[in-house]
Amino acid sequence: MPGAKRVLYAVIKYVILLVLVVVISFALPRLLPGNPLDALAGEGSGYSGNTAASVLKSFEAYYAPELPVHEQFFRYVKNLAHFDLGISLFYKTPVLERIMSAARWTLPLSLISFAVGAVLGILLGVSMGLSKKNRGSLLVLPLLAWQAVPTFLVAALAQILLAYRLKWFPAVGAVTPGMLAGQPGYFADVLEHMALPLIILMIAEIPSNAVFAYHSTQKVKKAPYVAFAYYLNISRRNIRLHYIIKNILPDLWGRLNIQTVMCIMGSMFVEAVFSYPGLGSLLKNAASYRDYTMMQGILLVTCLYGIAVNLIYELVLGRFTRNS
Repeated sequence: MPGAKRVLYAVIKYVILLVLVVVISFALPRLLPGNPLDALAGEGSGYSGNTAASVLKSFEAYYAPELPVHEQFFRYVKNLAHFDLGISLFYKTPVLERIMSAARWTLPLSLISFAVGAVLGILLGVSMGLSKKNRGSLLVLPLLAWQAVPTFLVAALAQILLAYRLKWFPAVGAVTPGMLAGQPGYFADVLEHMALPLIILMIAEIPSNAVFAYHSTQKVKKAPYVAFAYYLNISRRNIRLHYIIKNILPDLWGRLNIQTVMCIMGSMFVEAVFSYPGLGSLLKNAASYRDYTMMQGILLVTCLYGIAVNLIYELVLGRFTRNS
């Protein structure tokens, strides 16, 4: 029964968060001063009068600015129920279709880099924390210094050196122009373009995970029950496995929960540097051209992703750690 109550409480909590996300997503474009279409149709915008008129029609059909606010909100919720996020003001295609197309590039890049970086970082941090005479502390300062370097700066420098000068990796894009899915060598070409952004994101994940795992290990290592286990002459291997590593798992799960949500945002900055056709480039273009419907859609989808990840960690991984 307590388990059922916990599940019910979690579901209610995340339903409330979902409602708040929908309300915020609805309110933000309407709180911005002016009309985004004025900028699109203005001089130097790159849009013709016919284009601006067609975009205006789709904008008005979706947002219905002539209706009262509460009717606009119910209309917006109805559209969301049909997976309709509107028409992009810049791309002139359905927002959800464009976001899903970009997400198929972002998700593999971000989740693979997160998984590998998390595993390597945690293994490094735990080994630092378990090292004799606390020798692992010598690596903490270099890791903190590396963590302070902005990822997009590392990406830009790596692009200049490794892609443009040494030509070890492709400099931009996710696939060679003209290469189509199904052609021989397409998959290898995609992996080649993904390699450098993936390496940068993996390296960026390691320091924070290593430092966190190190401090968690040190905290548990100094606990009284660990000292008592040594007093009882329990083997060092069992102490490390069952008394230290097992008891840092809850902290690590909480850390991984946050990292799983944030890895999408982290990859978006690197994507913008490499013109990788993921959510980062999509958001960059949306901001540049004031495509408010696209920005609204990206905000909504990423927030829903964060809610889903937190719910999974709380219900599945949280239960696993409590039972372990």
